[in-house]
Amino acid sequence: MFNKPKTTNKRPTPPSLFAENLTIEGNLNSTGDLQIDGTVTGDITCRTLTLGEDGVVNGEIRAETVHVRGRVEGRIIAATVELAASANITGDILHDSLGVEAGARVEGNLKRRPSASAEPVKLIEGTKPSLVLTNS
Repeated sequence: MFNKPKTTNKRPTPPSLFAENLTIEGNLNSTGDLQIDGTVTGDITCRTLTLGEDGVVNGEIRAETVHVRGRVEGRIIAATVELAASANITGDILHDSLGVEAGARVEGNLKRRPSASAEPVKLIEGTKPSLVLTNS
């Protein structure tokens, strides 16, 4: 019997959504995209993070791309960081590319990443994310 060749055309995967009524306590690690409209207390590592206007992150964010419309209390490390007018950041931002709309608030240092750290963000092998999910 003839075996069908495997196709390499993967459909784009939609982001994992965290609604505004969701509170997460623990670290999140994802190889994909995350959209957070709720509250996360813990560090986040992913490919692309979109933080909605009602979203709150209390922890470090590591990603290739970070779009912030909400509040972050912690450091952001990303190749591309985009801050909307509603963004409120308390912490340092290490970036390759930074876009800031008028009205965005940042209390911290803005620094370009050293070229040695400009590699894509990868999950640390052997680490396991921890989650505590609560609906409020």
